[in-house]
Amino acid sequence: MKISKTISFSCSSPLLLSLLISANVNASDPFTACPTEAFVIQKQANTPKTYGVNLATGSYSVLSADMGTGNAFNGVGYNYSDDYIYGWDYANNTLGRAGDDYQIVPLNVVKDAAATEAGGFYVGDVAITENAWYGYRKGKGLFKVPLDNPASYNMTLVPNSKANATYNITDLAFHPTDGYMYSITNGSKGSLLRIDANTGAAINLGTVITSTGSNFIFGAQFFDPDGNLYVSNNSNGNIYKVNVNDASPSAVLFAYGPSSSSNDGARCALAEVTVGDAVDFGDAPDSYGTLLASNGARHAMSDNLYLGSSVDNESDGYVSPLSDDASDASDDENGVSMPTGFELGETAILLVTATGSDGYLNAWFDWDQNGTFDLEEQVILGEPLDNGMNTISIEVPSWAKEGPTWSRFRLSTQQDITATGGVGDGEVEDYPVTLTETGVTINYYPSSSTYTTLAYEDLFPDQGDFDMNDVVVQLRIIEYVKDNKVRRIGFKAELAAMGAAYHNGFAVHLPGVSRDNIKESLISWSIDDVTQEDSPLETGQSNAVFVFSEDLTDYVTLEQGCNYLRTEVGCESAFRTVWEFDIPFETPVSESVVPAFPYDPFIFATPNTDHGLAAKNVVGGNPGRQLEIHLKNQAPTDKFATSYFGVRDDASDPSAGQYFQDENGMAWAIEVPVTWEHPKEKVRLDDAYTDFIDFAADSTGNTNPTWYENADQALTFKD
Repeated sequence: MKISKTISFSCSSPLLLSLLISANVNASDPFTACPTEAFVIQKQANTPKTYGVNLATGSYSVLSADMGTGNAFNGVGYNYSDDYIYGWDYANNTLGRAGDDYQIVPLNVVKDAAATEAGGFYVGDVAITENAWYGYRKGKGLFKVPLDNPASYNMTLVPNSKANATYNITDLAFHPTDGYMYSITNGSKGSLLRIDANTGAAINLGTVITSTGSNFIFGAQFFDPDGNLYVSNNSNGNIYKVNVNDASPSAVLFAYGPSSSSNDGARCALAEVTVGDAVDFGDAPDSYGTLLASNGARHAMSDNLYLGSSVDNESDGYVSPLSDDASDASDDENGVSMPTGFELGETAILLVTATGSDGYLNAWFDWDQNGTFDLEEQVILGEPLDNGMNTISIEVPSWAKEGPTWSRFRLSTQQDITATGGVGDGEVEDYPVTLTETGVTINYYPSSSTYTTLAYEDLFPDQGDFDMNDVVVQLRIIEYVKDNKVRRIGFKAELAAMGAAYHNGFAVHLPGVSRDNIKESLISWSIDDVTQEDSPLETGQSNAVFVFSEDLTDYVTLEQGCNYLRTEVGCESAFRTVWEFDIPFETPVSESVVPAFPYDPFIFATPNTDHGLAAKNVVGGNPGRQLEIHLKNQAPTDKFATSYFGVRDDASDPSAGQYFQDENGMAWAIEVPVTWEHPKEKVRLDDAYTDFIDFAADSTGNTNPTWYENADQALTFKD
């Protein structure tokens, strides 16, 4: 849709009250100053109609129901030299002009041959640094009409512009200061173009907006003095804002305006966008979008639609704790009451009072307490409300975070709106809320203060030296359980030793827990207290797999003269890398589905690194994620190459549920439920712990179950 271009500003351009367009043209009065509103011109039933749009809220009014001609008025722009609007008059196939009576006056324009061939123009604007109108036609070129001599209007093709006229746009606008024209292209992806008025050549500044539905058609585009380009989408009237001066510009939904399949817009780009005298703002912290500078939630007030018993006006948002209610003792946040509170995983009741019966309610809760209302945190979507009290139930997600947070409620005749931006009617109310969690049991493994030890031999499918110290990780697991269902889990892990020349990664697999049931966006994790931004949830897996590191050697610092970490005498480095995870589930999972402790921790070959000839021969190259080493009788993940089964020393039999063991029952990975003294470099596990031989041979685990307590101290490593 096309939105007109008018913004409030004390324009000092002379008012040419008696300007004659041509000898046979009746004069009309110009606008008295640069208007603050934007002009949107639509053709309805072959009659051009003018709207005045407040860009801050999207509210609009009809300025003229008939502009006096029987066809479209397009390519319009506001002229700062004489305070008229100019555009292409399709009824008379010439340039037209309109003043404060919004009546189109056709001008006597002499066209060159190229202009005559081009025909009509629905893309155009008036320059700011010169008194001239420019019109663009794809495949025809950029055309110019000087406006400083009303006795002689000439339209000519801008030299060389025909070859540059390849871009698909439906409007353009002159920047207030840099002399260029700008436009956002139509289609599923809108690209920002900077257009040289001297040649018509356009530079693509990148994609600034992407559609998830129908294609964009930006029929009205215009500026404010700060270099913000406003564009209106024909299909729904949504107004987007992009600062073209930014190094990486992007469009944000700014307001909701009038929609039409035929639109154009004009605006005084030297006028500031103002809020007006009857606008309601929210008062949550500004991270949620409260102040106008943050595209805060705002509504043009009306007498027949609001929340509760009253609504009051603000010139801008009043950010908590300095809300407008606290500052003026006028509490209009009275439309929503919350009698049940908000218990994680439970249903909450909202009592919402509406004044007016034609509004829709949208609401958001910051469940994860990250200071923004995310798309997935919208709990009420376009719910129609009756006049008076309405009872609404919402579900508090089990993955939400306990503690104080914020909510936002917006009532409007616009059914589909976001948590920020301007709306033409209704009210916004922000409320602080507190999320609680009771009845949750926290299970630690092995305890809240100890670790289980995981030790790996990385020469699979060869048994190797069986010193079981190639990777040694100490792990603690935390489960949060309510009503026999696990809501979230946590890990804390330390790298205890690395006695390997090969590069290995470390991960934990949750057999039976779908990857899709992990609330990936809310996973929080850190390495040595440094928060990590990337997701540890591995892609390409049916079950959830969390990758701590693809290459543990990145976290190994060796003392001088040491080849390995804490497997050689004199290499007792005290520093240990620490990983910490908090992982919420999308929906709670029955305890019977979640695997038994310690779940399924495993190591894997670091991608693109050598892992020995035996491993390479099986898959024809460096194995990477195809090679995994799990605890005895734990099935591998989807990424494992099953061609390793039965190769070399491996005696896995998936049909019998036997994995990662040799013919004698020896495994490539073991778990010791204490902080364990692992064997020194090149010392076999069954030499350092002689009781282990009989333990491993007994599939029941009943023989020598505490074998790990009887070490040969001379053969084991102790920090």
